[in-house]
Amino acid sequence: MGYIMDLRKVVGHRPMTCAGVLIINEENQILLQKRKDNGQWARTW
Repeated sequence: MGYIMDLRKVVGHRPMTCAGVLIINEENQILLQKRKDNGQWARTW
């Protein structure tokens, strides 16, 4: 999470723009990602 903390030092707590993607396979399963900051599995949005 060092990148986010470093970024917050520069921009403060102003809102930041982000983008998201939802990936669904042929079986209507969604792609999950494992968060680097806390090791938990999360949706990608």
